[in-house]
Amino acid sequence: MSRVLLTGANGFVAVAVLQALLDKGYNVIGTVRSESKTEFLRNKFSTSVKESKLGFAIVEDITVSGAFDDVLKTHAFDAVVHTSSPSKTEATDIQNELIEPAIKGTTGILESINTWAPTVKRVVITGTFGNIVNVPKGEWPGKVYTEKDWNPQTLEESLTLPVLGYVGGKLFAERAAWDFVEKNKPHFSITTLCPPIILGPPEHEITSLKKLARSLTDIYDVFSGATEPRYSAWIWADVRDVARAHVAAIDCPAAANERYLISAGNYSPQAIADYIWKHYPERAVAKGVKKGTPGKLYPEGGVFTIDNSKSVKDLGMHYNDFDSMMSDTLKKFEELEAEGK
Repeated sequence: MSRVLLTGANGFVAVAVLQALLDKGYNVIGTVRSESKTEFLRNKFSTSVKESKLGFAIVEDITVSGAFDDVLKTHAFDAVVHTSSPSKTEATDIQNELIEPAIKGTTGILESINTWAPTVKRVVITGTFGNIVNVPKGEWPGKVYTEKDWNPQTLEESLTLPVLGYVGGKLFAERAAWDFVEKNKPHFSITTLCPPIILGPPEHEITSLKKLARSLTDIYDVFSGATEPRYSAWIWADVRDVARAHVAAIDCPAAANERYLISAGNYSPQAIADYIWKHYPERAVAKGVKKGTPGKLYPEGGVFTIDNSKSVKDLGMHYNDFDSMMSDTLKKFEELEAEGK
């Protein structure tokens, strides 16, 4: 069976990718920052660990030169799925704390693969819709985003605010990956995936529902009555669809050196509150779930849309619908609440 290196294996998206890889029969080595980060994964995927289909490697800092050299020298890989990225969103030195680490984390692993992993044929890189969207345009009614679009944000703009530095880091990291391919003509091809806000049931380690990823917090805060539904993005993707896209990209000939917008389409944060009041009316009353503006999903005039046809055509994507995502996510939240999380 093919062996895949999965970086940042304990993250929200990465655990879904790991599950999808194992389901497809791949052997996987996952990288994490410390041995303690493997405990949850060893328990969750105990059968795969026992059957030597899943192993782990420690990479403490992905931004250090040669960080991935040892694991790439130790194992022969057919593909690399690079989900790991510096996740810090606050900084006093935006250039050195947000932008440079994001770029180095991506170019560093590409350099190591090119030097030490001659058997790797495909590298799949997790990007973001932030690399595509034109933020100053806002809702931009009538605009249809595709993979051909690029966020026009400049370095100068990125240095003005930490949140723009975070977006800029992701953007410049993807650009650096394509520049690397153009300059070095490596023995492998790359595929970049650009999902928007990622929702869906979390299967990674959750120590507290107060420490969820921002996208999941947007749902749980409404479910627990803490906040009104709040704007975060107008398009979304189910984490399980994002995982399937990563796995599909590994062996898809058409995906070689291609970029994909991975999204089910439009959604409104208001739909979260509407779903809860419809399907959890007793809880909604008990928790004081804020109703927002029921039924009013989008601003007057509408919002931008996306075209995901390239991912459907090349990767065979079939996207989950919003209601099934909400059903599965809220069930998972209830399980975590029952566990005292």
